[in-house]
Amino acid sequence: MNISNYFKPKTMIYTGKHVKTPTSIKHYAYDAKSLQITSDFKSNNLKNYIQIVGLSNVEEIAIIKNHYNIDSLILEDVFNVNQRNKLEVIDNSIFGAFHVEYLENDYVKEDYMSMIMIENTIITFHETEPIYLKSLDSLFNDHKELRERSIDYLLFQILDIITDNHLDVYDELDLAINIFEEEILETKNIEQEDVYLVRKNMLKLKNNVTPIYEQLDKILLKHPQLFAVENKLYYEDLKDHLQRLDSRINQSREVMRNLLDLHMNNQSNKMNKIMATLTLFSAIFIPLSFLTGFFGMNFVHFGVLEYTHAVLLFTAMCVIIAVSMVIFFKKRKWF
Repeated sequence: MNISNYFKPKTMIYTGKHVKTPTSIKHYAYDAKSLQITSDFKSNNLKNYIQIVGLSNVEEIAIIKNHYNIDSLILEDVFNVNQRNKLEVIDNSIFGAFHVEYLENDYVKEDYMSMIMIENTIITFHETEPIYLKSLDSLFNDHKELRERSIDYLLFQILDIITDNHLDVYDELDLAINIFEEEILETKNIEQEDVYLVRKNMLKLKNNVTPIYEQLDKILLKHPQLFAVENKLYYEDLKDHLQRLDSRINQSREVMRNLLDLHMNNQSNKMNKIMATLTLFSAIFIPLSFLTGFFGMNFVHFGVLEYTHAVLLFTAMCVIIAVSMVIFFKKRKWF
């Protein structure tokens, strides 16, 4: 693929890896009294939530422009899955791009989704099936308030679900940090690769949380007309959750930094103890090596070597010197 295509204005090119995922559409058309689920784009006078899974079929998805007033530049951003998280207002519509982290079988997974809220419709785009949004099915069926309220209440529910998943991921990472903390205090040692992996995931989580918190705060202040008055309390609560999560992530990153510093200090202290022990052994053998060299000289006239108990006397002298040096080092607390 020619890289110059990416810089052509209003060019819609899918930049992700899930090219074999077929495109599927799930359309919820609803109001306070009814709920219809179809698999098309058709607009109506009801409130609409359209979930599109599989972004490789650009031509099929681009048809949505014929049913809703969506600018081609927004659709271009939809297919660019490599951008940072953002939430912005474009011509009285809200566009968001999110890298959602969630837990699946105790593993942290990541999925890209983008979203458009325009008039009475919300459209979400996903590379793969968004299992973290499965709860929306039950909300539409059982949560009457969702169908009664304005469309921005559905936006709140989607952002709240994403935030709850990020909280679950944070709790899992925080648990790993607590385990590292216990290990480093008890055994003075941790697996450095595991620490860096958790630190990397924590950084990714921060990059996914902080932009949404900051930009949602700006949108609520600058574009209050996009939100129903009765729903603003929910958004304030969501903003509070995002703020606390962002603060907790910052604290955990600081703890991680301190743990790594403590780990490096422990490793340095361990190495210093090893070197001190080796140095003490070397110091003990210095006089012994001198005596061995002195009495090992091949002089013709060396009367002391003719003494009957010379070997026993020499051995005893070496032992006395070595023990004396060990006692001296011990009293000085050098080991």
